[in-house]
Amino acid sequence: MGGKVQQSVVSGSGLRSTTVKLADGRQIHCRCTLGVGEPLVLLHGLLDSSEGWTEFTAAQRRPCIAFDLPGFGHSDLPTRPRISAYADDIREALEHLDLPTPVGLIGHSLGGAVAAALAERMADNVSALLMLAPAGFGRIPLAELVSVPGARELTRLWMPFALGHRLPLALAYRGFVNAEHAGGGEMLKRIVKSEADLAAAAGAATQAIAAAGTSKHAFHRRRLRYNGPVTAMWGTRDHIVSPKHSAGVKVAFPQARIVQWHGIGHHPQCERPGELLALAARACSLRSVARAPQPAAAGRRRRTAPAFAPALAA
Repeated sequence: MGGKVQQSVVSGSGLRSTTVKLADGRQIHCRCTLGVGEPLVLLHGLLDSSEGWTEFTAAQRRPCIAFDLPGFGHSDLPTRPRISAYADDIREALEHLDLPTPVGLIGHSLGGAVAAALAERMADNVSALLMLAPAGFGRIPLAELVSVPGARELTRLWMPFALGHRLPLALAYRGFVNAEHAGGGEMLKRIVKSEADLAAAAGAATQAIAAAGTSKHAFHRRRLRYNGPVTAMWGTRDHIVSPKHSAGVKVAFPQARIVQWHGIGHHPQCERPGELLALAARACSLRSVARAPQPAAAGRRRRTAPAFAPALAA
């Protein structure tokens, strides 16, 4: 790990709070839990952080690495507001962590788009990809609207106020995001507590999501270079990222399995946490029979999964 990784143990748990220093001096933070088997890399959605995976990781037997995406939690902002920049930062952080490979990738919303880009960048080291209501596979009009000049400046001004008041935030979350289901309280607490820092992070991420939908190289306009197992899940009441974007997933990943859960919105971690655990177990235990084996990168030793636990415990 060299001198670029700093870890601290969260009292009373097997959780490691880990900070990775990138080559340009910026920092990426993640929360690592010990386990047995292939690691799971977890990427959260807009306005969330690695803490949003706490319940999920607590129920896992496999090692988990939940990242704060650039700009969120304790991670520095990306170099530019593009999905590729987020993926490049996470990939570099993973290289410094020196994880055993392959890994399973799980991404929600914004994190789903980043996970797709990451799978293409490190295809030979990804065993399976699970995306939950992923952005990046179609146009999102609201993201485009608030990303145009003028609207972007207005959004930057009112966002700290909007994020800093829990009652209207809770009403909007439950009605627009969570399809009237209970839950999300811990996430709302984190948003209100971090509203000042979240404004810049949300602005950059929204621009990235808007650009991902309109680019001539958008995921829904080409096949991505990852042939392993892919599962994409949507709730039928998702008002943030339309389930119709599953057609874009099939363009990017023809091998993808599309799953729809009736009656839920955009946040399965809160709406159906037990079912999500079962879905992840199935999706990330798949193996592709069509995928040709690829050699490890030159000069890089391929490590096996059981070596992960002592590496983190060191």
